[in-house]
Amino acid sequence: MLTRSLLRTKIAQILYANIRNGKSLQAFDDELQISIKKSYDLYYMLLLLPQEVASMAHREVDSYASKLLKTDRNIKPIANLAEQSFVKLLAANEDIVRYVRDNSISWLDYKEVLEELYRRLKSTPFFDKYIKEEGLDFDTEKTFWRRFYRSPEIFGDNFQDFVEELSLYIADDLEITLSFVDKTISHLPHDDTATSYPMLPMYRDDNEREFVAKLAHTVFLKGDQYEPMISKIASKWDVERINKMDMVLMKMAIAEFKEFPLIPLDVTINEYIEIAKYYSTEK
Repeated sequence: MLTRSLLRTKIAQILYANIRNGKSLQAFDDELQISIKKSYDLYYMLLLLPQEVASMAHREVDSYASKLLKTDRNIKPIANLAEQSFVKLLAANEDIVRYVRDNSISWLDYKEVLEELYRRLKSTPFFDKYIKEEGLDFDTEKTFWRRFYRSPEIFGDNFQDFVEELSLYIADDLEITLSFVDKTISHLPHDDTATSYPMLPMYRDDNEREFVAKLAHTVFLKGDQYEPMISKIASKWDVERINKMDMVLMKMAIAEFKEFPLIPLDVTINEYIEIAKYYSTEK
């Protein structure tokens, strides 16, 4: 699931946080793995949102009923949302059930966040369109949730703040993780195979896992050896005055070039330029 771009970014962040602090390789590696796992946890936490929204819709239906407000005009659209077949299939998916159980992932402690999200959902144009639809089917439901996950009205600054409060390790991961969730639900089948449909793996394959370990360990153990090379290239700069993140990214780029000859040089250069645009200084 995690792209190489995101993996490179996570390595850079943990390297930056651990510059010259005397941590062992094992401690550094443990922190890197925590950062990666937090991103994967966020993926599953976001996949739980349709269930949470459906539960809130159920409670709204019950509230209408208890107040004798059960009119077709008021409650039918909310009842449709509460009983979506798409949500039921997603909730029964074996990978989701297993992962959230084994890793204690839940929205139980974030009631206010969910309530705000639900209010924002009901104020979106696509929700208004959904409740006016006739003859709702699985594809319509799937389209609804894809719009949900793509909605800046729902996943705006307030939700971004919530993600940062969950963990600083995932402060910059919301946008790309939402895209992973969108990709996942776009392929969810409308039959019994949905329960066994595989969610995206943490790593695409063993090569990705090895890429992370080798790149991270190389820079952690040998990064200082690259400073003379960097000093020669950056002749107008004192190495000690180069921004720490700039130095980390240059060391990573050199390590990747040396240790992964099958990765085209222009790919490596472009990847680190993109990371630098977000995390580094102009110079």
